Amino acid sequence: MSFYEDRIFPFFMEYATRVFRREIAQLIGTAQGRVLEIGAGTGANLGYYTAGVTEVVGIEPVAAMLQKAQTVVDSAAHEFPVRLQVGDARKLPFEDDSFDSVVACLVFCTIPDPELAAAEMRRVLKPGGKLVFYEHVASSRSKVQVWQQRINPVWRKLACGCEITRDTRSLFESAGFRFEHIRDFEHPKVPPLMAPIISGVAVK
Repeated sequence: MSFYEDRIFPFFMEYATRVFRREIAQLIGTAQGRVLEIGAGTGANLGYYTAGVTEVVGIEPVAAMLQKAQTVVDSAAHEFPVRLQVGDARKLPFEDDSFDSVVACLVFCTIPDPELAAAEMRRVLKPGGKLVFYEHVASSRSKVQVWQQRINPVWRKLACGCEITRDTRSLFESAGFRFEHIRDFEHPKVPPLMAPIISGVAVK
């Protein structure tokens, strides 16, 4: 990874995603049991887990981000164990049916081969387990979608692989998830090209 990807972009990402934090916190509060967080990043979500959680396992492909996340873990007083490790969402190093909840927040925009990651999340969830998600996605409005497609190649380079043209809802459906509830909306505090959001809970 480059210096920009390791040291500069993580701080930019933390600042840029603050606008979503209250909504993400409420959503993550629904996770229960043994939890797998995909793309743990710098640990921004680790304070949102509630007493219904027995363990959190966070994976992240960028080791430099996990170093910061570990300082969050070390300074927090979690009542449950938190384990962080470098990992690839497309090939999860966990057994089938081994988690009660999987959390994916603002991460599916950057995963190469996201179909593989969606299938892997479903594989490691127990029957009836839930996927808690909050993702920015491609717009349903054709004019916005055209501009997203135009800007995406430049944005992808600036944002370390982030795509603004992903149809993540369809990805989850194709992987076999059933939506328990889903909110599809445009965030009022975000520029139009990044404003389309899906959030909710899907069940295996």
